[in-house]
Amino acid sequence: KPSRLLSSRALLPPPPRSDRHPSSSATLTMSGYDEGQVFWSDQQLSDKTQNVQGLVQAFKKFIREFPAGLEFPYRDQLRKNTAMHEHRLEVNLDDLNSFDQESYTQVHDRPAEMLPHFEAAAKEVYAGMVVGKRDDDAPIPDIQVILTTTSEPTGMRDLAAKHYSKLVHVQGIVIQAGKPTVKATAIMLQCKSCKITKEVYVKPGLEGCVFPRVCDNRSADGSRNDCGLDPYNIIAEKSTYVDIQKLKIQELPEQVPTGEMPRHIVVTLDRHLVGRIMPGAVISASGIYTIQAGAGKPGKLGANSGAVRQPYLRVVGISEATGVGGRMTDTDFTAEEEGKFNQMASDPDFFAKMQRSIAPSIFGH
Repeated sequence: KPSRLLSSRALLPPPPRSDRHPSSSATLTMSGYDEGQVFWSDQQLSDKTQNVQGLVQAFKKFIREFPAGLEFPYRDQLRKNTAMHEHRLEVNLDDLNSFDQESYTQVHDRPAEMLPHFEAAAKEVYAGMVVGKRDDDAPIPDIQVILTTTSEPTGMRDLAAKHYSKLVHVQGIVIQAGKPTVKATAIMLQCKSCKITKEVYVKPGLEGCVFPRVCDNRSADGSRNDCGLDPYNIIAEKSTYVDIQKLKIQELPEQVPTGEMPRHIVVTLDRHLVGRIMPGAVISASGIYTIQAGAGKPGKLGANSGAVRQPYLRVVGISEATGVGGRMTDTDFTAEEEGKFNQMASDPDFFAKMQRSIAPSIFGH
């Protein structure tokens, strides 16, 4: 009967669709969706630009509005330094912590990311100071932000993996100072075939960069031009350079345990920090604890050599320490002691008195 036949047909499975691609099921399985092997994560790309702008605005507010009595020291310091053609700004992290604790936390935990934003904020503040005082087409120079702190230093023996990429503060004696050299921060490349140019940025510190192996130029139909392998040449006169220097710092004698050899660490200086420290000086340095790429030794460690790197300190602030290690500087003497020194220097018989005072019991032997 028609009704019974209809009901029996309704129970049958639907016939296969002829328009379905025969390999669609295999393609879906191979893509990983049926096996639970597809993962995703929220990269927060939409808020990244907004966060960067907020950080720059916070740093600009600190430079402009941090008070010291009735003065604004960082704004005045930036104006004074740039007037002498020294494009730098020294910032005490203790002041930043008291003014904006969140910005201080960001700088302390992520200094490699935050320092460029801090320098961009200083550059914008300086650009606002010189509006109408210089040519409109004149480029605004970069401002180097130098960080200092009065916090307790970390011992070289205490530096560990947990300090990687963090801002650390160390003290030590400079036992070796390398010759200042020049390092490129932006390299201009030009293709040998099509003459197109490309700028490659170099990471700070002891990091390098990788040149592209093929040309990025494309023809009108969107296909890549065949310019051969490694087609780029370096245009040195259009590249950007900074001064860089390497120091070797050894821990203080009072920090070395009995019976052990003193340890040392390599530090790098750049721009306005170069040439300020001489060997033998006791220094206090703030920097980013990082690792040097390519320091592994495959002949000794085999497959694990790629994971082993030599640590070093990329310094963002350095000064000579006073009252450390038994050494004294001009700032360690009081006004009364300086007065006595001047009085002794004015005595015409001072040299004879000093000569008679040095080891009189062994005079003549």
